[in-house]
Amino acid sequence: MAFRAVVIGPARYAEDSGIDSHPSIGASAQMYGETLAADGMWGPDSCRVLGEDEVQTTDGVMRALQQAADETTPQDIFLVVYVGHGQYWSDLPGAQVHFSVGRSFRDKPWTWLSSWYVYRVMRKARARLKVLIADCCYSNLLPQLGEEPLLPGVLGELDEGTCVFTAVKNLNFADAAGCPSLPGDLAQCTPFSGHLLRILQNGTKDHNHQLTIGLLREAVKQEMERCPTARHQVPRMSLNDARDGTPLFTNHMEPARRDLAPRLPVAPEDWVRTLLLDRDDRLEELLKDAQKTGAVVALLNGAPDEASRHLAGYIDDRANSAFTEPRAFARYWNQVDRALRV
Repeated sequence: MAFRAVVIGPARYAEDSGIDSHPSIGASAQMYGETLAADGMWGPDSCRVLGEDEVQTTDGVMRALQQAADETTPQDIFLVVYVGHGQYWSDLPGAQVHFSVGRSFRDKPWTWLSSWYVYRVMRKARARLKVLIADCCYSNLLPQLGEEPLLPGVLGELDEGTCVFTAVKNLNFADAAGCPSLPGDLAQCTPFSGHLLRILQNGTKDHNHQLTIGLLREAVKQEMERCPTARHQVPRMSLNDARDGTPLFTNHMEPARRDLAPRLPVAPEDWVRTLLLDRDDRLEELLKDAQKTGAVVALLNGAPDEASRHLAGYIDDRANSAFTEPRAFARYWNQVDRALRV
């Protein structure tokens, strides 16, 4: 299994482009490269930070992205990080999020990179887990990599094992100015990337030695909510069957400072918190109790966030296979059906 990453960070734009240049974009991109290179699971040869010449045009970005995607194998992890400006024109056919490149102009959509081009390359990659981290405005409007409605060609295949992790969830605009609460060079990054990179560099108090995408999401969310000097927006994540607990990063926190391994959850609410952290190794224990499994799915179905609802669908699929005996299925479905009728 190989880890492959492409980091895209166009930081400078023409003076007459109408787009602000932000040193924090370039600083974030470089820091992603340095942080992944220092992670033993990745290493210096696993991450390609695109140079200033490459991020000037959509062609330069897409050629580099296509080359990296073509090198993936069915066992690989493929990570794409975009830090920059995002835009959304609702008056375009098939309205979609666009990413800026160095030669983009504010009111000229054809000079921006369509996110669907990035999605197409990622979905065609042979990697078993594909993750997009988008730190830009309007990233909250990015669909899943496996979003329906299904489109012709390769986009007609609903890919499994994909994740989109974005800087914003409820608002359209992401902050670019550095967060003063972050130490050293991290303060020069954008707030979302700076806090995320701090987690990758310092680790978390979770007992696991490695971080899944769920553990990373929860740690970044808590980190930004607890920031003492700024009120940050809430990041967003959407998954499509990317729930195999695949470790992505090393947990660099010293083992002595981490929390002890938690006991097996008891209440449905505890199960929800545990499973949202990608701890699927415990799902088999939950599936021994049809009634409790139904209560967990009911709670997840009623949650306002996408990650919870997708997890509900994932557990429901597993439950339909596990509870084939009529009485067990009845106990399961009674809990789910009651919640759906409320």
